[in-house]
Amino acid sequence: MNAKEKYAVEWNESAQFFYDHNSYKHLVTHINGFNKVLEIGCGTGQSTLALLSAGYCVIAIEQNPYCIEKAKELVASAGFIVIESLQELKPRSVCFLEFDITDPRFLQEILPQISVDVVTCWNMGTYWDKQKEEDVFPKMLEYGLTVDQIRQNVESSYVELVIWNACRIAKNCKCAVHIVDRGTYPINKYNDPYYVKLKKEFGFGKIKYANIKSSALSNGGRLLITNGKLNEEKEVPIIFVSILMK
Repeated sequence: MNAKEKYAVEWNESAQFFYDHNSYKHLVTHINGFNKVLEIGCGTGQSTLALLSAGYCVIAIEQNPYCIEKAKELVASAGFIVIESLQELKPRSVCFLEFDITDPRFLQEILPQISVDVVTCWNMGTYWDKQKEEDVFPKMLEYGLTVDQIRQNVESSYVELVIWNACRIAKNCKCAVHIVDRGTYPINKYNDPYYVKLKKEFGFGKIKYANIKSSALSNGGRLLITNGKLNEEKEVPIIFVSILMK
C-alpha cells in the first residue's frame, strides 16, 4: 500500500468518526447564506456529503486520487449526483477535481473557470512520500517558512501553505473563506496569532471566530500529533477552530 492509499484508508476512518458525531453537520451551519462552495481538500467525502445534504452545490478539490475514489462512492451511495463538468453543476450536485491547489497550474487553468460564494478549507492534512516532499518543500520556503520551521512539523507547515492559498483563491473569486482547523485551545480576536494577519494581507472586511468542543479519532484512524508526538489514544479531545472571513 503506497502513501496515498494508506492516507485515504486512515483518513476515511477519522472523517467518518467526525461525520457520525455530527461534526461536519455542525460546521456546515457556520456558512449559512451561501449557495455554491469550493471545497479545498475534500478527503474521502464525509464533509462533502454534509455540504450536499444541506443543499449546497459543491466543487471539491482533492490531490489524492484514492480519496476522490472513496468520496465519489460515498456521495453517490447517498443519492447525490456526481458531475463531470463544472458547467453542469446544480444544487445538491458535486464536481470532483484532482488537483493540488499549491500547483500554479490550478490558478492558471482551473480557477478562471470557477465562480463560487465561499471557499472552505476544513481539517487539512496530507500523505507524505519523497515525491510529495520534493514538490512542496521549495513552495514552503518561497512562502516564507524556514527550514527549521518545516522540519519541526512538516505537515503543519504544509497546512499553513494550503490555508494561505485558500485565502488567495477566495480573494481571486471575490468571495468568503471558511477555515476550520483542529486545535487544543480556543482562538478569538484577543489571542489570534495568525488569521488576523491573513485578513489584513488579503483585504477581507470581516472575521468571525467560533470554537467548538469535540473529539477526534486518532488510534484507529489518522494518528494525530500532540505536542510534536504521535498520539496513540483512540479518541482525543479537540477544539474545532472556525474562522470565517468575508
